[in-house]
Amino acid sequence: MAIEELTIKKLRKNIDSSDFLKSYENLILNNQAALTDKDIQLLFKLSIIFLSYGDYSLAKLAYRIVLRYSNIYHDYQPLYDVSLNKGYIPISKFIEVNHFNSEEISKRFFNTFYSAYKDNFKQDNIYLSFGQRRLVDFSKKSDNSYVLIAPTSYGKSEIIVSKVLDNTDKKTCIIVPSKALLAQTKRRLLNNTNIAQNIKRIITHPEMYKATEQSFVAVLTQERLLRLLQKHPDLILDVVMIDEAHNLLRGESRAILLTQVLLIVVKRNPNAKLNFYTPFISNGKSLECPYAQYKLESQGTDEYIKVERFYHLDFSQDKLLYLYDQFLNKSFMVKPNIMESELGFLQEHKANKNIIYLNRPKDIENLAKELSKENLIELNQNIQELINAISDFLHPDYNLLQCIRAGIVYHHGGMPDVIRLYVENIFSTIRPIQFIITNSTLLEGVNIPAEKIFILCNKIGNRSFTKSQFKNLIGRVCRFNEVFHPEKGNLDLLEPEIYLIKGKYTDKRTNLIKFLQRTAKSDLSIIDNVENVMLLPDETELTKEQSQDLQDSIQYLENIEKDTIKKDGIVYVNSDIAKLCFLNNVHDFDIIKNEKSLIDNLKNIDEIRKISTTELLIDVIYKLFINKLSIDDNNDNFLRLANEPARKFYAMILEWRTTGSSYKQMIGKFIGYWNSLTNKIIFAGSRWGEIPLNEYSIKTLYINLANKTDADRVNLAILRIKEEQDYVDNNLIKYIEIINDLGLLNEEFYDKIKYGTSDKFIICLLKNGFSLDLARCIRKPEYSLFLQIDIDNDEIILDKGIIQEMKKNGENPILIFEATYHTQ
Repeated sequence: MAIEELTIKKLRKNIDSSDFLKSYENLILNNQAALTDKDIQLLFKLSIIFLSYGDYSLAKLAYRIVLRYSNIYHDYQPLYDVSLNKGYIPISKFIEVNHFNSEEISKRFFNTFYSAYKDNFKQDNIYLSFGQRRLVDFSKKSDNSYVLIAPTSYGKSEIIVSKVLDNTDKKTCIIVPSKALLAQTKRRLLNNTNIAQNIKRIITHPEMYKATEQSFVAVLTQERLLRLLQKHPDLILDVVMIDEAHNLLRGESRAILLTQVLLIVVKRNPNAKLNFYTPFISNGKSLECPYAQYKLESQGTDEYIKVERFYHLDFSQDKLLYLYDQFLNKSFMVKPNIMESELGFLQEHKANKNIIYLNRPKDIENLAKELSKENLIELNQNIQELINAISDFLHPDYNLLQCIRAGIVYHHGGMPDVIRLYVENIFSTIRPIQFIITNSTLLEGVNIPAEKIFILCNKIGNRSFTKSQFKNLIGRVCRFNEVFHPEKGNLDLLEPEIYLIKGKYTDKRTNLIKFLQRTAKSDLSIIDNVENVMLLPDETELTKEQSQDLQDSIQYLENIEKDTIKKDGIVYVNSDIAKLCFLNNVHDFDIIKNEKSLIDNLKNIDEIRKISTTELLIDVIYKLFINKLSIDDNNDNFLRLANEPARKFYAMILEWRTTGSSYKQMIGKFIGYWNSLTNKIIFAGSRWGEIPLNEYSIKTLYINLANKTDADRVNLAILRIKEEQDYVDNNLIKYIEIINDLGLLNEEFYDKIKYGTSDKFIICLLKNGFSLDLARCIRKPEYSLFLQIDIDNDEIILDKGIIQEMKKNGENPILIFEATYHTQ
């Protein structure tokens, strides 16, 4: 093969009998005994050719060779030269500081020159690469709407903070994909001294906005932003930043809602700047909506500073460990000895900090308990204190506590939000905690230090990982701040180890090699899969089903904000109750088709005024929004309220809510409720169910409490409380808001339902993102000196001095930890 015809694909075809293949294999497997000087010369010679040839994948292959050689032999001169040439300033600077002596640098003019030149890439005491610098400059200079494609570790969060700082005189909103990220994003902003000095408060709740602000910064989910826009029809936004913007491409309801919210923003202010931030999208134009006027500039980077090492191991087959090379598309056996068990393999190959990925929360907890039996650590004072904290906050029998004693934590959506945040902090700061076992909750905005990731299931939900999702997941290990840390940094981390393990948690049909070829091969291109019908550019190419979904989405939007999209055939509702259903994002039934039934139902209960009991409230929800309405029979999630026992159950849950019960109190109440049941078969849902309801059922949605220990019941109670709280927050509250807007709720009762209290002081704290437990704690007189509060305007400033005072008073460390998210 002539060198002028060389591409990565041709190299793969012609490599099997070449000297290069054997030399390369010995290098990547660290077989130094078999590597001769001749082999190394050959590898370097070809690397020089590959780097300058012009084929992107060949250049990446060359970089791998140089990086691998430097890490194996601790000879960093080749990597230094290549990193300078490619603009990887953090690498060259790290080598200069940690592997070259000052005399060696000063003797060479160009070394001195480049050392000074690198200071142009210094920002806040860290060095940026050419690609990072380009992203930062683009964000600062662009005065238009744009898409910024910043891979994990590339400082996307810092760019968002900088953008906020540049727009403190404007009405700015950051849209985050989950409630869990509200507190994290708020803390990230407040950690910036300039922002903390210039901004009194950060709006995280629609009711914090008083319509008098000339400028503000808000951090909201799309649901909360929609509520804010609905409550204030004249509100316009100047700058909107959309974090994790790739979520817009999905076909699910939250992606549609986010698109609708952005269309309302642009309709009200055609000059609004929309800034989209994502770790991956192949074409920024994919985020443009054909029904809005905004056009998007785009900036990304094709740098490849990290080069992953992909290992795969199949416990259902030969139980041997292989290294998959993404450049040659070949697998090489690492060592011939058979691996005995998944747990043993995890123990043998673990680093100081490890992520284990699983898909299902039930699998996460089961593996955590299994691994805890194999893993023993010494309990120091820090670990004992955090065990005591969680035990006091929840219950001494919580499974997580036994896992912590073994150096393991887990992280999934069935955990209380504050505990999930606390777990991230535990893993990040407590050295003996070596494993975090998690699922897709890790994919959005969670930044934790980890050196290796073990993937025991290659699915997210019911689907296998896409290339983009897989790339996002593996980007969570060996983050740049760990690689280039001034004291603990290590260039070995530029080669993160990714282990794919097929075992009892993996679908039996999974072929790991084919999966890696589909998601990790070096020359794969990412193609945006646009499932969101409101982003598809050509209506004439839509399927019949897509056309109907689009029509429904536009009609829904028009009933929220008229004239956002001018289109024929739009049907508008006329009644207050139907309008309120649209404004509160109701999707459980077709509002237009059911408008007459809604009106009739309201007339039938119109004599009811000022509801003040949970039993009556749940009954009214049923009579207004379920009785006599046409609802899809498959909507089990909503139709559960058609059953009287379910209504009694949710009346009880809401009653607990009105009294502001703590998690610990609710655990006791749940167990007390279960103990009162004669029939011990209880509903647990698809995540945690173990048995079908009866011999005619297929789905395992139920649990037999008679077979459960007291500790089992405690852990099930914690899971069920979180799921029921989510059901109330995501489903029932919207109907409670409608009933309140119709004037049917007692004001004090409404506050208790929504906030768990009618205390205006505590409600002000809750609107500012505090948990009820923390709000009650801070309500104590001893903390008044650290708190500035304006209840009428929902404004609060919490002084950092409160942290030491809380410690001195022996407050639960979880509450102290949460308070750090709100201090200035």
